[in-house]
Amino acid sequence: MQRQGTIFMVLTIILVMIISGCGGGSSQQTNVTATSEQEEQQGATPAKSVDAFPRTISHLSGDTVIQEKPVKIATPYIAFVDYLAVLEEYPIAAQGVSTITTNFPSLSKRVADKNIVDLGMEVDLEKLLAVQPDIIIAADDMRDQYDKLSQIAPTVILPQAGDWRETLQQLATIIGKEEKAANVLAEFDRKSAEYKEQLAFRCQESVMFVMYTGKEQFITWNDGRFDPFYDGLGLKRTEGANENGQLSLESLAQLNPDHLFVINNWQAPIQGGVKEALKGSNVWNSLNAVKNNCVYELADPSLPGPMALAKIDGIEEIRKAMGKQY
Repeated sequence: MQRQGTIFMVLTIILVMIISGCGGGSSQQTNVTATSEQEEQQGATPAKSVDAFPRTISHLSGDTVIQEKPVKIATPYIAFVDYLAVLEEYPIAAQGVSTITTNFPSLSKRVADKNIVDLGMEVDLEKLLAVQPDIIIAADDMRDQYDKLSQIAPTVILPQAGDWRETLQQLATIIGKEEKAANVLAEFDRKSAEYKEQLAFRCQESVMFVMYTGKEQFITWNDGRFDPFYDGLGLKRTEGANENGQLSLESLAQLNPDHLFVINNWQAPIQGGVKEALKGSNVWNSLNAVKNNCVYELADPSLPGPMALAKIDGIEEIRKAMGKQY
């Protein structure tokens, strides 16, 4: 698969990839572990302290020794910018910075003033070399370039679309921010439990997430990517919504969810939004969600993706939308 197609598969924003059911999981998994030099000699358990450097990172392409806590981090993979931002570590250079700025409002706000060198969507290795990073964190779509990357700086290769919690912990292990990752996940779980109580009055009302592609066609998913919302917030899945891929307006009307989240399609944005585009449709206006003003248009297209920020901001968006009394 070509590199750019793989990138957008992870972001779940190339429609072909979304339709084919590429989701928040990956068949390629790895356990990133960090072992300090002293622990290697003693055969001890993996290091947890941020001060435990040098450490050896085991990853998809082998073992990489990191001599000291990285300061200048580079990532030739756009999705990892999200995780690093959640860890409050901003790369010195990254793939797709202009794409983030243009299309991903939540992440764009976090990186706006960080002066990150844009490596482009087709990563420019000369630019990467010029910034002289301490560490390169790449995805397995660049596995065939591991030797080249390793000549620039110590390089770690991670899965492109692993479980978001695992990926956050993996990146934290690489850069010595395990405690920060643990705190982020604990806070996410705390808020999820709190918001679940707040939304308990909605527990019998069905919820569905879709993306509008125009011409009365939608994309839907049933591959686990929304589990942190359904399970974590106690949302009710829409009965019969068992297929990934294209969904016609008529089929959506048959499913008839009580709450409908429509995620922005940045590849083909709908002028004025889906409500404006379909306001003249009798089928659309027959939906319970439409009649009860429970259609929520989400500006950030990263919600279906496996990234950490998408989940962290997602629970806030959902609580805000569904927490209102009508």
